[in-house]
Amino acid sequence: MAALRRAEDEHFWHRSRNELIAMRLRRLGVTAGKRFLDLGCGGGCVSAHLSSRGIAVVGVDGHRDLLTQASARAPEATFWLHDLARGVDDLPQEQFDAAGLFDVLEHLESPVRALEAACSRVVPRGLVVGTVPAMMSLWSRADEQAGHRTRYDAVRLRRLIGAVRGCEVVEVEPFHRALVPLLWARRHVVARRQGVAAVSETNFRVPPWLLNEGMLWMLRTERALGSAASRVTEHGASLWFALRKA
Repeated sequence: MAALRRAEDEHFWHRSRNELIAMRLRRLGVTAGKRFLDLGCGGGCVSAHLSSRGIAVVGVDGHRDLLTQASARAPEATFWLHDLARGVDDLPQEQFDAAGLFDVLEHLESPVRALEAACSRVVPRGLVVGTVPAMMSLWSRADEQAGHRTRYDAVRLRRLIGAVRGCEVVEVEPFHRALVPLLWARRHVVARRQGVAAVSETNFRVPPWLLNEGMLWMLRTERALGSAASRVTEHGASLWFALRKA
């Protein structure tokens, strides 16, 4: 648990993803004072980042230990203990400006049902957003250990979220493009030489400071380039999506 907390607080991947989520939400009008439902919030990594920017966050997760960590990390946010496998009908009947599923859908047998549940908790014209891992060519033991069922491509993800009743697709965008060759090498060359335990430990290990900050700078540069980055490659190690409720 301590290793996961440190990785979520310090690792360039989590920090870059949090920054991208906040940026995308800001562009879509989810700013300070808006109400946000973080479904499958885990230890509160994203919840804390959004809460620090003045967004009124409610996080939901089925693991009490993780919610204890989330509450300590984001004292301004509210957290509900609830097994999302049971849907959202048992949650307090509150409405939100937006709901998020960040690296959640890849774990689920019925991702459309989860998206429709999220949609049911946002106001008309509200948003359902999220992130997923991308590119099955990057599939590895790390995905298996994380409990992933799949990695998505943009076409498949767009088809999936387009099936959500009562919502329209706003955008599907790749990110972390710069990580694709590095992840491929790590997962298909290095991982073959490591045991299962070593792969798991690597996922939680924060790189040395200089490397960690350098990788974060590289991903921030990619983000700053915006659409120009797509001229280098259209693929990213992750995908961002947004839906708008009718």
